[in-house]
Amino acid sequence: MNQLFMPTRVLMGKGCIKENASLFSEFGKKAMIVTGKTSAKKSGALTDVADALKSQAISYEVFDEVENNPNVETCFIGGQKAKDFGAEFVIAIGGGSPMDAAKAVAAYAANDMAAMDIYGTIKNKPLPLLSVPLTAGTGSEVTPYSVLTVKEIENKKSFSHPESFSKIAFLDPTYLESLPRAVLLDTTADALSHALESMLCKRTSDVSNVYAEAALRHLGKLIPNVISGKPDYEKLLFASSLAGMAIAHTGTVVVHSMGYLLTYHKNVPHGRANALLLPGFLKLCAKHVPDRLAPVLDAFGADKVDTLCELITNLVPEPVVLTEDEVNTFAKKAIGAKNVSQNLWPITEDEEASVFSALLQ
Repeated sequence: MNQLFMPTRVLMGKGCIKENASLFSEFGKKAMIVTGKTSAKKSGALTDVADALKSQAISYEVFDEVENNPNVETCFIGGQKAKDFGAEFVIAIGGGSPMDAAKAVAAYAANDMAAMDIYGTIKNKPLPLLSVPLTAGTGSEVTPYSVLTVKEIENKKSFSHPESFSKIAFLDPTYLESLPRAVLLDTTADALSHALESMLCKRTSDVSNVYAEAALRHLGKLIPNVISGKPDYEKLLFASSLAGMAIAHTGTVVVHSMGYLLTYHKNVPHGRANALLLPGFLKLCAKHVPDRLAPVLDAFGADKVDTLCELITNLVPEPVVLTEDEVNTFAKKAIGAKNVSQNLWPITEDEEASVFSALLQ
């Protein structure tokens, strides 16, 4: 079924927060800013947001305790602080971790519930959310998904709500200029993974492909410059958001659920985990669904799957090594993930193990 639901207003360009400061006043007089310890300050984004809020006589508090791959418990604490402050809306500043955390904070702040209740029915709609991405990769500023670490299951788990879409996303490329090279490579790989997985899943539609194909066309031109150290930050932000819009309609497939295990157990950054697994997955697609892979390669501008796989490999700044026991354990866990059902063929545990096996020493 084709349907379009993209409620996020996207503002892009240098100084877009300062130029649109009056928009913050549409959401209330008290804001909770959700971010990490350093990047919001280092990039200048926190200062710009604070100045915009002050210009509108909006009071705010900063919750800067968000860690990489944020825990449910951390987000619950942030939600209680937002509730105690009387926040009327939430502002996320950061990469995927702060944006995902902010969605949870917005939900907790609007509801009386325990931490794990977020994976059930959310009775009251979350507080309005505004997002300021500091990386070009997650696309979280235009999706309703929040992926959080749950220690009890030793993995990540996602929740979503229609009101978890950002009301406004402010995309200022100057905030990306302070990104370390490894983070830039990792997040670019994440954007690419979103576009690829969106086109290679059961929920693909004509609508989602508009976004995914556009993202792939841009990334095909942008990634060589990322690898060579000459990134175009504004175009990367645009491509990342397009890929986010694609998965907002389709979700992801097994690359993401497999990658979460590398992140939790091996401390591999999310985008890098995807890049490590994508070549094996794409080669399985070439075997099982070559007709579905062909338009993907065409959109990216690759003549064959090996060309795309080689470029993805160049996005990985350092290798990751698994043991045979880890390969078997991870495959056994990953095959039970919810998004396995979205795969274009009935992928087996052995096939998932074969993808992990590429990381054996």
